[in-house]
Amino acid sequence: MLGAVRHKGFIPWDDDIDVVMPRPDYEQFYSMTKQERIAPNLDIDTYRMSDNSICPFIKLEDNRTDVHEKNLPDSFHTAVWVDIFPLDGAPSDRREQKKFIKRQKCLIKQLDLCTRQYIPCKDPLRHIKRYMIWKIFGRINYKDVDQQLESNSLKYDYDASKYIGNTVYCSGVNEIVSKQGFNTPVQLKFEKYLFYAPGTYDAYLTSLYGDYMKLPPLKQRVRRHDYICWWKDNFEGKNT
Repeated sequence: MLGAVRHKGFIPWDDDIDVVMPRPDYEQFYSMTKQERIAPNLDIDTYRMSDNSICPFIKLEDNRTDVHEKNLPDSFHTAVWVDIFPLDGAPSDRREQKKFIKRQKCLIKQLDLCTRQYIPCKDPLRHIKRYMIWKIFGRINYKDVDQQLESNSLKYDYDASKYIGNTVYCSGVNEIVSKQGFNTPVQLKFEKYLFYAPGTYDAYLTSLYGDYMKLPPLKQRVRRHDYICWWKDNFEGKNT
């Protein structure tokens, strides 16, 4: 959405597409696509379905590809993806919102630590730190953390709430916005196409980024994910 408004298309240094869906629609989408693929090359994955995903949200993946995220152990396998996040209800009181998001961010940090790959290094202090993190947090079942994140978000019913947000895997309290007007769609141009966006996209982007039309400093124009990806050998179009 930021790309659509500010760049009329892709953000040149971005490497990611995120989609949000109201929780009722999200659960319906999950149930339908779990039973039948959207297309032969598209699968969904979450921590609910397999041991390949550490995420408390849906990844829509192209099964013709393989991906390795460098900060994760080899046991976590995925494919080129689009993230689909649920929009859940949230408290109306700002102080309660902050408390709620603080709890969620602590769990998200715990999820990061308990799934982080142990990689020895030559620096003794960093090596000890990495080893202790792996030794302590590596014993935690990441699916228990995912379940807690999702359970916390589901405490606030989407339909009954005046405020909503991506609270299951949030970056901060500014992701929580008023539901009024959000679900009234408007069309925004993205590259050669028109896509629907929330009616309150300006307020939402302002909440997240402040003056979102101002470009970030050059040093911040970097990709956010550290991964490698490739076509599977049996895909005929891999060289095209």
